[in-house]
Amino acid sequence: MITEPMAGRAPQAARRRERAREAAPRGRLLAVDVLRALAILGMVWMHFGPTGWLEPTPPGHAWPGALEWLNGFLDTRARSVFFLLAGVSVALMTGGARPFDRAAMRRARGRIAVRAGVLLLLGLGLEQVSGKPNIITAYTGWLLFLLPWTRVRARLLFAAAGVFGVAAPVFQISRANRGQDWGFLPPVGPGAPELPHGLAVLVHPGDWLAVFQSYVFNVDTFYALPLLLAGLAIGRLDLRERAVRVRMAVTGAGIVVGGWVASWMLLGPLGLGTAIDRFQEALMAPPPPPPADGAVPELPPLPEVPWAQLWAMSKPGPGIAEYSALQVLWMVGLCLALLGVLLLLTERGLGQRVLWPLAATGGMAMTWYFVQDVVSSRFLGQGPGGFGHAPQSLVPYALFVLAALAGSVLWRRFFRRGPLEALVHRVTTTTVPRREG
Repeated sequence: MITEPMAGRAPQAARRRERAREAAPRGRLLAVDVLRALAILGMVWMHFGPTGWLEPTPPGHAWPGALEWLNGFLDTRARSVFFLLAGVSVALMTGGARPFDRAAMRRARGRIAVRAGVLLLLGLGLEQVSGKPNIITAYTGWLLFLLPWTRVRARLLFAAAGVFGVAAPVFQISRANRGQDWGFLPPVGPGAPELPHGLAVLVHPGDWLAVFQSYVFNVDTFYALPLLLAGLAIGRLDLRERAVRVRMAVTGAGIVVGGWVASWMLLGPLGLGTAIDRFQEALMAPPPPPPADGAVPELPPLPEVPWAQLWAMSKPGPGIAEYSALQVLWMVGLCLALLGVLLLLTERGLGQRVLWPLAATGGMAMTWYFVQDVVSSRFLGQGPGGFGHAPQSLVPYALFVLAALAGSVLWRRFFRRGPLEALVHRVTTTTVPRREG
């Protein structure tokens, strides 16, 4: 016999499960949105760059150790997660673990191409408003780069990511040591042409090729290529299968631990770190004294990047992420582990309810990226010498995070997509309808 208190619990539990299903759109992997929210909030941290807890640290004074460590640790890693998730999104838009057939794949590719064009216009518009470049313009080229790979199986995608993961940093080191004159790369430094920016690009067709080079063939792109392919491979796994989720979490954790151990062994006991130490000492060497006749001193050439950088991890290690093959592998492992754990946590209603604020924010990642870019460029004040923005405390960042979480939950109670997400979706689905003819 069921007592009255126990009988009342069943409807309550059913209502809680129903609310969880309403908060989590059917068929959507909330874990991907949660990880995307973490990536965006990490990128916001990078743009705000807190230097003090309640008050910004004055120039010339030491920052709080924890903030300095976080600024260095998140510097490239937050963007890396964002890059990898671009590949995951393309995989999910083209069928996930079961890629679409020819007709459906053509429609999906068409929508991705249209999406890239819309993002280009939005990125140019954001550059016009904020007055500085943004990652959205490069993102458009990355979507187009992934289109030919959408029919490739996960195993081959992982192999291709491994090839690019070694080739890209080798090229980056070669470019740093042998100069910029590679033909397809944009000219930089003295004598480089001044290119239009923002929406002015649209009315200067003669500069389109140079602008395309500057947007696509940049440091971020070469670093992003293996992460994009790895993300596409991860999206081709059966992410709804529990065994796959467990393997992702375990394999990713193994890669994270193994990457740190391998880097420590190579740079420490095996002695490869000595070349990096010499490189850093040369970079920190004081400039030569000015000539007695008052002429402008000739700066010494930059030291060559040692090939040991291929195996060095960035902060807290001594490496530079764009030069490190091991860093790329480590980031793939970290994303595998995080996504696997988050997929497991969001299997049930409790995990979905707890993580829903982050998932709602991740579902509006583009909107919040635009908001933070405008806020950081227009309202945080200008930095010394007109570069960057003025030093900030942790308070503006904390307020932005609270606003993003609360605003996303409130918005998603009434709307399925964020404002910019809805705009992009409407344009792509109108341009490429679900069914041909």
